[in-house]
Amino acid sequence: MTTTAPLRPGEVALLAATDAEQVVGVATARYAPAVVADTSGWADGDRRRIEDLGFRADDRGPAVRTLDLTLADDGTPTRMLDAPAMASLHGHHARFAEHRGEVVRYQPDVSVFTAIPERPTAADWEDVRALLGTGAVFGVSGAAVLPDGWALVEGVAGVQLTGEAVTGEPDAEAVVLTPDDVPEMTALVERTKPGPFLPRTIELGTYLGIRRDGRLVAMAGERLHPPGWTEISAVCTDEGYRGQGFGRRLVLAVAHGIRERGETPLMHAAAGNTGAIGLYRHLGFRLRERGAQRFVRVP
Repeated sequence: MTTTAPLRPGEVALLAATDAEQVVGVATARYAPAVVADTSGWADGDRRRIEDLGFRADDRGPAVRTLDLTLADDGTPTRMLDAPAMASLHGHHARFAEHRGEVVRYQPDVSVFTAIPERPTAADWEDVRALLGTGAVFGVSGAAVLPDGWALVEGVAGVQLTGEAVTGEPDAEAVVLTPDDVPEMTALVERTKPGPFLPRTIELGTYLGIRRDGRLVAMAGERLHPPGWTEISAVCTDEGYRGQGFGRRLVLAVAHGIRERGETPLMHAAAGNTGAIGLYRHLGFRLRERGAQRFVRVP
């Protein structure tokens, strides 16, 4: 069984689905823009069941049904933003992915993120152990049930902000940073502590910086890239240059580039960083509730 026209970017096809049970399972487990099923030969009851869940007729064929995951019922952003690393690693950032079963992580010199299913199975936990190794710390959803011997560890609580109302603004002084700038970027991150920045993080997207007397004093760039969204990250300014609006300017400049691609900016911040959160909200970002994330150490 196949769909009658090519998939659109990031969609998940159920090419061998035989009933609603399988379709529902994939639709709830995957973080993708849409899930597509060809219901040819299905019983009417099964077809009605997935339509009750939000699957709609599709222009690719009379039996094709599609569940659009880009918007929630209330018009707020997609559930794939509940797990943006998972969506990124199965989409735009697939070239940076390392897989073990359903568990996936970024290559260790690119980013720190690991993504596991929302409700991991015993096999998933063992895949985490094999992929990450003893002692590694990673995030899990509130729905994950830890197996015996696995323990929660203290982590930094975070918030997610979405920029549907943020149009961005180009900045004539902002320069595009290149791999040659990574040593300076790393030094700036070490001084300002905006979050992890690894040797190849710059490959995830465009990074912009502002220089003074030839020295990099502020930067911001693109990190996670779920379909239709791009995260603005590594927003930081050298202590001696704060209060001059560099962070605001760079966030808007990065957002402008994201909007030029037809995508929407996304941000994350430590829950205790009220200054940064206040700035982002002033720029038009809004807080999005995605449930509490917990952190686990591999035994």
